Amino acid sequence: MSTASSVPAFPGPGPSVSSPGPVTPAREPRAGRLTQVAAVGATAVAVLAGVLERPQLLVGFVICALLFIPLEQFVPLVRRPPRGDWLVDVVHSFANRLPITIVAVLTLNLIAPALHAAVPPALRDYVLSRPGWVQFVVLVLLADLANYAGHRALHEIPLLWRLHSVHHSSTSLDWLSTSRGHPLDQIINLVVTVVPVYAIGFDLKFSAAFLVFQFYFPFLAHANTRITLRPLSAVFVTPAFHHWHHADEPAAVNRNYGAVLSIWDWLFRTAYLPRSMPAKYGIGRALPADWIGQLAAPFRRA
Repeated sequence: MSTASSVPAFPGPGPSVSSPGPVTPAREPRAGRLTQVAAVGATAVAVLAGVLERPQLLVGFVICALLFIPLEQFVPLVRRPPRGDWLVDVVHSFANRLPITIVAVLTLNLIAPALHAAVPPALRDYVLSRPGWVQFVVLVLLADLANYAGHRALHEIPLLWRLHSVHHSSTSLDWLSTSRGHPLDQIINLVVTVVPVYAIGFDLKFSAAFLVFQFYFPFLAHANTRITLRPLSAVFVTPAFHHWHHADEPAAVNRNYGAVLSIWDWLFRTAYLPRSMPAKYGIGRALPADWIGQLAAPFRRA
């Protein structure tokens, strides 16, 4: 009877093998390093330009931080550590301002006078002769309806959605998520909202008051807080209402377009408000984590 060769259960040292020397990490190509440095430099310049062009934005940002950081810490909807991509949203807050301002001013100077001339003088005179509070209510209704229409177009027209998807790419919603967005998307949104106001020729103090209100209001709608204000959702865009706009769930797609007022969604049957809050946010795919990468994302092939 032949016997099988004995194989130890735990083999001992095998034949000597020369160990490789220390591994030298591959050096990043010089062009790649220069590209990264240029991207960081361009981002820093854009942020500085935005702050210098609109210093009041820094004041507004600080006010929002003082309001919403404690709110999200003490009464959060979801308790979690700070998300890793918060800094890119801070960059969006300031770096997008300069191109938005330049293009918006140029566009308004070209379009608003023509629309102003197209509005019947009798209608304009009638609106402007009303009491101040009536003018403000009309202004809010008109601007918010225009914003609803523009926002809906940004979702339902594929080319525009490529731009707007940057705003929806955050997978965790909080007050800082408000600022994330492609400058071209934000320009479209601003022009569509403001042009009707300019066309009617509302008093500048009412226009300014509305724009300040519209600046701060979305921070509340995006906030990560248990104070969802659900009972007010029949009229206003509350956190309960707007969080579903950002939900990554099939039933919530192309819903809840309102910016300040939810009445347009209820009127045009685009409202969606379950009793629960969303479990998942985003667009189902990741975008680059840096500001320049997010600006370029809409122009890349899917």
